[in-house]
Amino acid sequence: MPNIGKWNAPTAIATILSTELNSLGNNPTTMASPSSGYDNSANLNIYCDLEINLASLSPTAGAYVAIYLAEAADGTNYPAQSAADMRLTSTQLFCTIPVGTTATTAQRVSARNLVLPPALFKLFFDNQTGVALNASGNTLKLLAYNINANG
Repeated sequence: MPNIGKWNAPTAIATILSTELNSLGNNPTTMASPSSGYDNSANLNIYCDLEINLASLSPTAGAYVAIYLAEAADGTNYPAQSAADMRLTSTQLFCTIPVGTTATTAQRVSARNLVLPPALFKLFFDNQTGVALNASGNTLKLLAYNINANG
């Protein structure tokens, strides 16, 4: 009987950004400080899910957050792009996630099955909600996983 691929157990969920998001303005020229390096060169996970928790805010219609990924292809050096340049380079865009309601509430949004590079990388958070983020309680979390070809 042929092997059937099944999900491997995911790695522990990692908080990629937290205090870097506090009071982050809605600004077309800046982004949050980049995350620390996330090293996927050993685990070689293929996929990840991202979960964004935003403390109470009142986003404008059409609000979203964009996540950019900068890979250290040589294992050490990251691209040195400004926020404006990164937005112009669509190959750096990892995903955009709509923030669905304009009500004044906390928001929990996610993106699933995003493809990870097999290398060291950092994530950048671009606030396009139309308002500044709350002064505390904001996080970006990553859950990485793989498929086991042996079933």
